[in-house]
Amino acid sequence: MNILFYLHCSAASWLFLVAAACNNNLHLSTAFTYHPSSTRAHIMSSSTTTSLFETKKSPPSIQWGIIGLGDVCTIKSGPAFYTSHGSKLIAVMRRTPGVARKWVAENREVVQRYNNADDEVELRGYDSIHEMIAENMDQLDAIYVATPPGAHLENVRQIIAALEDATATNKNEQSRLKAIYVEKPCGRCAWETRVMIDELHHRKLLFFPAYVSRAHERTQVLRNLLSDKSIGDEVTKVQYTQRGSSFARGLDGEGIPWRLSAEHSGGGLSMDMACHVLDRIDYLFGPVVDVKSTVLRKGGGGGSEEDGSYPLVEDYVSMKGRIGQCDWAAISSEGAIVECLWDFSPTNKNEEDELIITGTNGSLRMAGMGAGLPIEVLDVDGNVVEKIEFEAPAHAAQPLIQSIVNELREINIDEGHQKQLCLNRSPARADNAVRTSEVLDTILNSYYGGRHDEFWTRPETWAGLK
Repeated sequence: MNILFYLHCSAASWLFLVAAACNNNLHLSTAFTYHPSSTRAHIMSSSTTTSLFETKKSPPSIQWGIIGLGDVCTIKSGPAFYTSHGSKLIAVMRRTPGVARKWVAENREVVQRYNNADDEVELRGYDSIHEMIAENMDQLDAIYVATPPGAHLENVRQIIAALEDATATNKNEQSRLKAIYVEKPCGRCAWETRVMIDELHHRKLLFFPAYVSRAHERTQVLRNLLSDKSIGDEVTKVQYTQRGSSFARGLDGEGIPWRLSAEHSGGGLSMDMACHVLDRIDYLFGPVVDVKSTVLRKGGGGGSEEDGSYPLVEDYVSMKGRIGQCDWAAISSEGAIVECLWDFSPTNKNEEDELIITGTNGSLRMAGMGAGLPIEVLDVDGNVVEKIEFEAPAHAAQPLIQSIVNELREINIDEGHQKQLCLNRSPARADNAVRTSEVLDTILNSYYGGRHDEFWTRPETWAGLK
């Protein structure tokens, strides 16, 4: 018997359907397709097709630990580690003494409800990475590094050292650790990103970068629109503009926010914001090459970070490049022009966030940030012929985290469904993290007088300040 479901384009609804099916051991076979003529997702279930999840013997859940408990963890990502299907949160760590244990006390009830209260493993808090791994070497499958980028390489090395110490101390116990999931943009520069990937690879640990928008429903629908030739056979230009000084939040407080400190982030807001769009361009069209840029510090006026004045990092970036050759693009794009502008300078009071993709027979227009914002399809004359609405996931990282969990559990989702939300394998990989870091380095290189070293320690040499 065939059953027909109609769902509004909602990642949360789709993940709920999948989780409900799995938790109740349902034999669910689902084809999820986007129809260009409709603003709704079309889901068809049939007992005659391949099962979505093999539930005869479900693989064990993936057990996570988290390093760092800031806002990016507790709001954007944290809840997804215990609400995703087949995923449990068992350990959290923050170096400030007592903070992780306090967080556990405040959140244990809700986390354990999802983890299943009958499980022997219980959520615990730690003050050090070494302590967390020593107590959970045989329990942790994956670790999320949620600290600022300036600490990522050090954190990865601490994980490796703690793992080696725990293995030497407990010779009869075997580590379960399979993967490290690192918050974007991974390193402060490309060489840091490469080093942490190489060191994990050497120890046979997977590396997943937190480029969450790759797994968003909106991005997957966008890939389908492109591959279905909704704007023609080729993409000819990709333009992105983001303006607004309000994005540089925290400047009215004491000191410089970490996102605006090269020591902690690797640059200005372009490191935190631009990396998302650049990575999505890479995912949809191919690598950005032949990059040329103008990078400025429009605000300030000669102050220094030490006296709490305007940040020394850039606040204006304009870049131009083109799409290079690849074998993963959703549509023929090689040679397409890429033009991007990020202006977070204090003179910019009006906010703007717009991504335009131009093809040979129309264009697509949308906000570059925001998983729940619509996509507009325009004809060659610039008229809107369709507007596709979305609902943002409750937690921005949930779709990507679910895909990582599915991959680590080796969940069997047939090839036809991998194009949509229930992804069999994470679309965010080590190689795309390196490419995005390299593009950022190329864009910002002139401002910092090179990014091949610890440039954050030598602001007196930054050409952008002269």
